[in-house]
Amino acid sequence: MNILNSLSGKEEEFTPLHKNKVTIYVCGITPYDTTHLGHASTYISFDSLIRYLKFKGFEVLYTQNVTDVNDRDHDILDRAKKLHVSWKKLAEYWTEKFLADMHALNWIHPSHYVKASRHIHHMIDLIQELLDKGFAYRRNGSVYLDTAKISGYGKLSKLSKVEMMKVSLDFEEDLQCPEKKNPLDITLWRASSPDQLPHIPHFASPFGPGRPGWHIECSAMSMEYLGEQIDIHGGGTDLKFPHHEAEIAQSEGASGKAPFAKYWLHSGTVFYRGAKMSKSKGNLVMVSDLLKKYSPNAIRWLLLSNHWSKPWEYKEKDLIKAQKNVDTIESALVSPCTVRYRASQGVPLEASAINQFAAILDNNLDTPKALEFLLDLAKQKSPSLKNLYSSLGFKL
Repeated sequence: MNILNSLSGKEEEFTPLHKNKVTIYVCGITPYDTTHLGHASTYISFDSLIRYLKFKGFEVLYTQNVTDVNDRDHDILDRAKKLHVSWKKLAEYWTEKFLADMHALNWIHPSHYVKASRHIHHMIDLIQELLDKGFAYRRNGSVYLDTAKISGYGKLSKLSKVEMMKVSLDFEEDLQCPEKKNPLDITLWRASSPDQLPHIPHFASPFGPGRPGWHIECSAMSMEYLGEQIDIHGGGTDLKFPHHEAEIAQSEGASGKAPFAKYWLHSGTVFYRGAKMSKSKGNLVMVSDLLKKYSPNAIRWLLLSNHWSKPWEYKEKDLIKAQKNVDTIESALVSPCTVRYRASQGVPLEASAINQFAAILDNNLDTPKALEFLLDLAKQKSPSLKNLYSSLGFKL
């Protein structure tokens, strides 16, 4: 199986660290709003990868996080303040909404589905490790990663410092913090006062009261559940920098082992009405709304009809077509399968179909082509259709 690795920038043969076991970490949601199609696209893409790895006989250990607390104010904390609710209640509410939407799409629940707020002690331990090894420094109760001491910082994103600064403006609220040695230094722990408003979380630590930085959370949770080195780390392409770049620096700095993740997979951005699907643009397409009109299998078909690594734009006509394709498949599934052998060669059609299906997905998880193949099997009324259709996560 070949897969596009963002770290090298090319397709590579997939060879896990351990022969029959694959470890995967995928960055999860910040729970402050409804699940939109962009979220679903990322998580269903990785769902199809996990299902296919299991189809090939691998044991898969899959961890996904919930960023229910971090150092940034403009996401969940700002929303909690506006709604006059605690950050915990807001996070719990939207996490349950997300899970309901994803389970409706037949998403496999991770082996470990973990909340950042329940792993603060792991983050504190990791930050202390970075301090002890000289990769981090303290300033007035806050702790920062000294990026100047990280060899190869930027190897994932391949951005220049000027480009890093430009991208960071959209992600880092303390980019120009005078406490930092360098604006690009990563916030590991943000100091806070115990008398802050209830919408702002704070935790005790050896560095003083505060809350963890966004990036250190995923390093700590990944290492806690999957070990110091993993096979696959994934997420949306917008997380490549600074989030995933920071994870590499923190994790490899603390453990002394490289690579932190052997393969980095980044799903393509979803657009709608000519712009990236986002709340700020006001162009969100909600999964819960689509489920009122279309079947879960149709939505899943739409998502998998777009290659996981490429950007794409949502158009309802494509979802209408997806529903028709699903109807075609499912009509074939209730019809008797009469063709079982190739007439000229006597080769079992089922074995032939499975091999062709595997060859397609072995080529960088080409789900769009795999769906076309399923439609061909439906026309042939192949006995393999049911097994292969369900292997991509479609409900029977």
